[in-house]
Amino acid sequence: MEESKQEIQSLTNQELISKVDFLAKEERRITVEVLRFLREIERRQLFAELGYPSLFAYCTKALRYSESAACRRIEAMRAMRDTYEIESKLESGELSLSVVTQARATLRQFEKSARTKVEAEKRKDVMLSMCGKSKREAEKSLAIEFPAALPLAPIVQRETFRGTTRVTLEFNEDEMKVFEEIRRLSGRPQNLKETLLRIAAKELTQLKKARGETPVRRKQSPSPAVEKKEAAPSAIHSSKERRRAIPVAIKRFVWENAGGRCEYRNPRGERCEGRHALEYDHVAPVSLGGLSNRDNLRVYCRQHNALSANRLLGSKLMAAYIPALR
Repeated sequence: MEESKQEIQSLTNQELISKVDFLAKEERRITVEVLRFLREIERRQLFAELGYPSLFAYCTKALRYSESAACRRIEAMRAMRDTYEIESKLESGELSLSVVTQARATLRQFEKSARTKVEAEKRKDVMLSMCGKSKREAEKSLAIEFPAALPLAPIVQRETFRGTTRVTLEFNEDEMKVFEEIRRLSGRPQNLKETLLRIAAKELTQLKKARGETPVRRKQSPSPAVEKKEAAPSAIHSSKERRRAIPVAIKRFVWENAGGRCEYRNPRGERCEGRHALEYDHVAPVSLGGLSNRDNLRVYCRQHNALSANRLLGSKLMAAYIPALR
């Protein structure tokens, strides 16, 4: 360490500037090389095989990137995948990772607010128009071109001395109109916090029912006449649809057995830590005759469900459903 410091201090001014210039170019080249490798890791779903629920988790836990650094690299990698010209722009320094991330976030927000997809050629033009701009300059340009896609202010959370959490939210005019309509239609004053909690409680109940975590009231047995009347429509469903339907009792058993966590294990036997975007996965796919019973069901996160389907059904078929495989 001391020798390195002395070596740097011994450089002439010109040598020092030349060395830094070389290292900066090398840093950009290596960064682009990392992005190429991340692209291939995503295409092969290697992060999932290693037991990570997402590429983001792999970057932060295995590669030790900070959350923001991982996000920038993943966004830039996917931008390179969509627009090959971006690769050379990143390596030359004309585009930075932060500008690419900002542009992709703005395009996503615009598509969400406008409920329309931005065509590939338009996306390419937008991305390349960011060349040579700083993050602040890029933000201004994007705000002019996509005024409806201004990024939302971050949600600030702070713990208080009372053991509670203070959350700061910002709503635009259209979003506040939703709460005003709720007040108008209810005919009584509405506390914003109570309204949000009530909506969240309904969403939580629906999610728990979908996962089989809460018992569902059994309907009273219909009369023989009603059973006969309702038997006809059920006969219309194909045997595959009947096999795919998972009874609530079985959902509850499988979910509790998994402990609300992805059950995938990597070759070393380490279990995936994913607890979000969990899905019921058929060990033997329904398309291959698998049944929706306790022995044929498990809880997988979305990535490991996709990995399982890719292994069993092949990447050629699954490429239509998983963009990273294309």
